[in-house]
Amino acid sequence: MALTGDILTIRYGGPVDHQPIEYSIGKGGSGQTLYRGSVALISGGTTVTKGYLKNASSPASTDLVVGLLQGYGPSCGQADIGPGMGGSVLNTADGVLTATVATGTFLLLAGTGADALTITNIQTPVYLQNEDTVAATSGGGTRPVAGLLVQVPATDASIPAGYVAVQLGTQNGPWGGV
Repeated sequence: MALTGDILTIRYGGPVDHQPIEYSIGKGGSGQTLYRGSVALISGGTTVTKGYLKNASSPASTDLVVGLLQGYGPSCGQADIGPGMGGSVLNTADGVLTATVATGTFLLLAGTGADALTITNIQTPVYLQNEDTVAATSGGGTRPVAGLLVQVPATDASIPAGYVAVQLGTQNGPWGGV
């Protein structure tokens, strides 16, 4: 399901050592829209120029998950009002706008069926299905790694049913998981 507006995504655990990072937004076809609270995805170079943020509604295996979109970056001078970021403003060129990306662990929707996540998946890589959903499988090698599964509702009552805690990112260290 593609997002049509900003969403609220909850951080799991404390924000210690998780500094926001500013990335350039790619223009996409006719100007893509990114939504606050969705997973931040760096393009692997298919529909958006490689190295720029792209909308995560159709992630590719070559894309890189870097965190969660917070809002416009301070260096782009764009008013941070919603819903969405980008759109028609991006028709001119890649990198006209920037976004601030939060790093760390967040509660995201869990896949269902063959993509369901359970206690047996804890501390294993999970895959990005769309802007706010992670899955147990790579979809036949078509999905990027989202990060590490940290916790599921069965082991932590503070996690709502249907959600899981994922340390976002595909790099080791304080910014990501795998």
